[in-house]
Amino acid sequence: IPMQSCVLSHVTTTMALIEKGVPVDLVFQSIAGTEGANRSFGIDIATLREANDAARSLRRGTVGDNVMYLETGQGSALSSNAHLGTGGKPVDQQTLEARAYAVARVLEPLLVNTVVGFIGPEYLYDGKQIIRAGLEDHFCGKLLGLPMGVDVCYTNHAEADQDDMDALLTLLGVAGAAFVIAVPGADDIMLGYQSLSFHDALYVRQALGLRPAPEFEAWLAGLGMADADGRILPVDPATSPLRSLAAAR
Repeated sequence: IPMQSCVLSHVTTTMALIEKGVPVDLVFQSIAGTEGANRSFGIDIATLREANDAARSLRRGTVGDNVMYLETGQGSALSSNAHLGTGGKPVDQQTLEARAYAVARVLEPLLVNTVVGFIGPEYLYDGKQIIRAGLEDHFCGKLLGLPMGVDVCYTNHAEADQDDMDALLTLLGVAGAAFVIAVPGADDIMLGYQSLSFHDALYVRQALGLRPAPEFEAWLAGLGMADADGRILPVDPATSPLRSLAAAR
C-alpha cells in the first residue's frame, strides 16, 4: 500500500525506536508557536531537527523524504500559559498558530494537521468558532506552503454538533484542504471527542468532484475497489480484497 504509517508517540520515543532499528515511516509530534509551549511538550527545534534527520536516514519515504507528521491546534500556548508576548500581553491565538506553521515548515513535513476543536469551549466556545478557526488554520497553513489538513472535531462539552462538522468539512473541501482526519463512526475513543468518519471523506470527494491521491487511487483500482473516476465501489466485506491482504500478514 503506498502510504507511510505512524504511531502517535512522543518524538523522543520514536527516536529511541529508530536507534534500535525499528522501521519508522513517520515521526509524530505536537508542536506550538512559542518556545515555552514547545518546552511544555518536551521538545525544541533542535530535537525536532534531530528526529527529522534520524527518520530520513531510514529512507522509508514513499515519495521524496518527507518523514514528519506534525499536529497543531489553536489554544496550545494558552493551555500551557505560554501565550504572553512583550510586556506580558496575551498574543492572538491565530498568530501563535501561524507561528507553529513556521516551525513546521523548517522540517519539510509530509503532513501538518490542526486538531481544530480538541481543547473545547475553554478556547473555542461553539460550532461557529470552530468553523472559523478551521478555515483560519487552513488559510495560514496554505499561505506558508504546508501540506495542510484539519481534524474536524469537537469535544462533547462544546456548544457544537455533527452538523457543524459537516459544514466545516464541506467548506474545507471547497477551500482545497489537503486532507481531513477520519475515525470509525466519527468517534475518537482515544481522545474522547467527535471527529469525521471514513464515509464523510467519501461524501466530500463525490460531492465536490475530488479524487484520492493518485498513487493511492491506483492501488485501490488495482484491488478492484475504485472505479475509473476514483470513487470507492461497494464491496461485500466477506469477499473484500483487504481480507486477503490481512491473511497474507
